[in-house]
Amino acid sequence: MTSSNASAVPAEPGSLSAARADAIATSFSRQGLMTTFGASLRRVDRGEVELAMPWSDGVTQQHGFFHGGAVGALADSACGYAALTMVGEDEAGLTAEYKINLLSPAQGERLVAVGRVLKPGRTLIVAQGDVYVEQDGRRKQVATMLMTLCVVKTLGHV
Repeated sequence: MTSSNASAVPAEPGSLSAARADAIATSFSRQGLMTTFGASLRRVDRGEVELAMPWSDGVTQQHGFFHGGAVGALADSACGYAALTMVGEDEAGLTAEYKINLLSPAQGERLVAVGRVLKPGRTLIVAQGDVYVEQDGRRKQVATMLMTLCVVKTLGHV
């Protein structure tokens, strides 16, 4: 992933500091799995993050669809980073649990995951992730996730 993929700006001025958006982008760029998948951070706003992953042979299952594990990992990261926009500068987050419903085989040019915070809290944050497949300019929902993130003191990085 190039450094240009790692930069992000808040979608709404004033809703999230540029420094916080950059810290989240830097953290995302350090995720080995997302780098392996070719995923990118498309948008970051307070309480909402959008990620994208292009189709490649490396993220498919035996029938040529995006693998359910890749779909889940992208949704988990989108939810996690959405939650991270809601915590303090000295805090981080770890996924405590998630449940995913795979609604349809994911076949297309790319996956897009949108993570949104449903309930922020001091200890736990609940987020929802919706995953779409894009093909020829059309978008179809293929999965939905409900995730709980545990807020922890910083781990030395975002």
